[in-house]
Amino acid sequence: MYYYYIYDLQFESDICLFNIPQSDFRNSCPDVLIHAGSVKLDDVNEDFTSFYIQKDYAIVRISYGLLRINSGKEIIYSINKGYPLESITPYIMGWGIAFLLTQRGHSAFHCSALTHNNQCFFISGVSGAGKSSTSLELIKHGCKYLCDDIAIVDSYENMMIPPAFPIQKVCPDVAPDLNKDQLYAINNNRGKYSYLNIQNYCNTPKRLTVIFKLMIDDIPKVEVEEITGINKFLRVLECLFFNLQYAQSSLPGDEQFRCLKIAEKVKVYTITRPRGKNTLNEITGIILQTLDKNGD
Repeated sequence: MYYYYIYDLQFESDICLFNIPQSDFRNSCPDVLIHAGSVKLDDVNEDFTSFYIQKDYAIVRISYGLLRINSGKEIIYSINKGYPLESITPYIMGWGIAFLLTQRGHSAFHCSALTHNNQCFFISGVSGAGKSSTSLELIKHGCKYLCDDIAIVDSYENMMIPPAFPIQKVCPDVAPDLNKDQLYAINNNRGKYSYLNIQNYCNTPKRLTVIFKLMIDDIPKVEVEEITGINKFLRVLECLFFNLQYAQSSLPGDEQFRCLKIAEKVKVYTITRPRGKNTLNEITGIILQTLDKNGD
């Protein structure tokens, strides 16, 4: 068995989760179990494409098999014949963890959570917006990271962000510059890698103060805008891990309430970069200057 401490929860798993350092809580009762099993569809229509969501459980269909997430306490995986065991891992750490945390009453955000001057900030944006490269560049300037890909707001009252694990998801164009011994290929996931980065990992919760959303457009130069009013709430919703799924169905009332409270307590900025131009240094400078000003 493998034992991990993730998002302030104790995980016991029968599958290795990338190369995440293990915990030593073996003699205590885990908060979450991850194990192989038969994922029974029961009354679910087997023609469903990706997700089947009920109050206490969710089923995720992927090309490699099925995941079932139960009551925020258990992730069961079933792998199709012919696929290696590790092929399911990225989906456990992605959709599986996101559903599990949401079932436990947290808001899960699709972002990188970093720290600067003892404050936490999110870097969010659609695929290709530059989250990974921006996060790595900010780390070069002294920032640490709490989470990559999925971050949760543990409580909208104190806005503390718990650390996840010292793994970053990086793109193929970034991977050659990193230590090969710390890279783990994520099979069939657009060629991405998981990067073990303990040196720049922050393992203590930090208070969320700012959300940056990265965007791309046909504009001549980088544009920065602080978002206010109802648009601020809408931008927070756009950063949710399940934003697209909620758009196709309906936003749960408790999720809406949490996001309203979060929007009240953080500053939100959009940073739009011109398509086809390298503006990484400029964007990094804008983020650091904004955080320094916010911390004054």
